[in-house]
Amino acid sequence: DCSNKRSEESVINTGKKKHQHVRVVNGKTYAGYRKSKTYKGEKITITATDAKDWQRKFEERKAELDAPYPLTDKNLTVKMLSEIFLRDAQIGKAPKTYIEREVFLRKYINPEIGHLMLRNLKNHHVAALYEKVQAVSFSVLEHTHKVLNRMLQFAVENQICITVNPIAKGLIKQVKEAISRAKREQQTDSSLSLEEIDYILLEVRGQPSEIIFHLLILHGLRIGEALALRWEDIGFGRRTLHVNQQVQQVSKSKLLGTKWGSDNGQLITPPKTERSRRSVPLQTCTQALLGIIPVPERYSYIYKTSNGTNHSANNFRRDVFNPLMKRLGLSLKPHDLRKFFGSWHLSQGKTDIMIVSKWMGHKDPSITLEIYAKVISEMEDYHRDAIGKALVPV
Repeated sequence: DCSNKRSEESVINTGKKKHQHVRVVNGKTYAGYRKSKTYKGEKITITATDAKDWQRKFEERKAELDAPYPLTDKNLTVKMLSEIFLRDAQIGKAPKTYIEREVFLRKYINPEIGHLMLRNLKNHHVAALYEKVQAVSFSVLEHTHKVLNRMLQFAVENQICITVNPIAKGLIKQVKEAISRAKREQQTDSSLSLEEIDYILLEVRGQPSEIIFHLLILHGLRIGEALALRWEDIGFGRRTLHVNQQVQQVSKSKLLGTKWGSDNGQLITPPKTERSRRSVPLQTCTQALLGIIPVPERYSYIYKTSNGTNHSANNFRRDVFNPLMKRLGLSLKPHDLRKFFGSWHLSQGKTDIMIVSKWMGHKDPSITLEIYAKVISEMEDYHRDAIGKALVPV
């Protein structure tokens, strides 16, 4: 009976080394090594063949507890993975990355596939999701794919349940082609003429926002960089301005609960890339414009609110830029003025591509050539007969 079995096991264990474990099942004796140990507040009990095997299993269990992700949770769902993925964004990613992940996971990905176990997620599930979001817009499709694909790669790289991204390469190729085709169809010619630039500068002359248009057109700054420029970033002696930060297109209130969140104010972050942290020659006319400002008012941001805080990019577009474009009959974005800066330098043929790339804060000169080498109509007319005049003088 049971009492006899306990007695038999007890007799067998007598005199054995500590943690040696012997069981008798159906008359058969099984020897092993059983030991408990507490690690990070959790009591771990492991049965192994011997002390060496126990130590190996204990180290594996420790590694699981030390890992920031549930490596062996086979029941992990897509939604549970998304929560891990969002926490990762708070550690080493930019706030815009966090916002993008949070929005597209919450609005599009989790409602459709969040309930599925990660190990059961298949390509056809993703294809069905993409078909739905494409009906909204190709922009939504682009961002949904970007977030989901990166999240699944994140799971693979960190050994979270899966070892292979379930999105097939064929589907990825289809999505990229569809997005590229949609962008080509929507692409419009936003090149500016010198005459249009003159109209813009004339229209804003004497306005508080004039300095921002100088920074975009004459210095090639991004709108976020221009709005984040401070008086201490201006080097009047050497006629340079230093780009060290940018205004993000999101308020801190939208990031409540994260390390970036607070009740008010616009988020200020380092520039887009390390190359974006740069010095740009301060144009003489811009220096004169800044010199008009009384010395007591030269604090905080170059272009600031009545409270001394920075303007948001969205408010600047709504209150200043878009009404100006409407008055002038132009269909432009602030970034088009930055493009003009690059196009003007390159079309003149006098500014080295490496210098233009440096001033614009590009990590690769090929980006400068691909995106900013646009033709300014007046320059095309000026150079149209240049080769004939040079080689076959009349």
